Amino acid sequence: MVTGGRAVVAVAAAAALALGIGGCLLAGAGRHGAGTARAAGRTPAPVITTATSTWTAPPGPTPSGHEGLRVRVPELGIDLPIVDGDGYDAPLYEAAHYPGTAWPGEGGRSVLYAHARAGMFGPLPGARAGQHILITGPGGSARTYVITEHHPRWPITDLSWLRPAGHEQVVLITCTTYHYDDPRVVTVGEPAT
Repeated sequence: MVTGGRAVVAVAAAAALALGIGGCLLAGAGRHGAGTARAAGRTPAPVITTATSTWTAPPGPTPSGHEGLRVRVPELGIDLPIVDGDGYDAPLYEAAHYPGTAWPGEGGRSVLYAHARAGMFGPLPGARAGQHILITGPGGSARTYVITEHHPRWPITDLSWLRPAGHEQVVLITCTTYHYDDPRVVTVGEPAT
């Protein structure tokens, strides 16, 4: 149960995520050369806004210790570098880590998002329970997750998977269309035992 100020932050985070993941498709609509919503001519909104404050994830490189990570779904041909995301833009040919969520291996819920295009998370709608998500490091180390849930049409208004989890998960998200308010594809992996 979320209470007090945490409830305001949770609601604001949910709204910001809806905006951010929505922007991933709007950025690419008919503009195969455009990589971000900013490139599409939109003025970005803050990532998290409350009545009393505004917070935006600081720009910059992936935090120390996370450089060189990749997300792979071998059964679908997905293989992308993971970069620090801002919760708004979806970079081309990279999976963005949603700010405020755990990084893979930290014991919580990690959220990664990318465009629904070839060479990115385009194949994600074809995910099935039992397939694998691999998070690999620069030295060849790998964490293996098994897909336990796949939601091909997750309502944009239901962002419950953004809440912290009591155990480790990797959540992959992409869009279903170029329309902001259309459902998202959400795929959840649990550590392999």
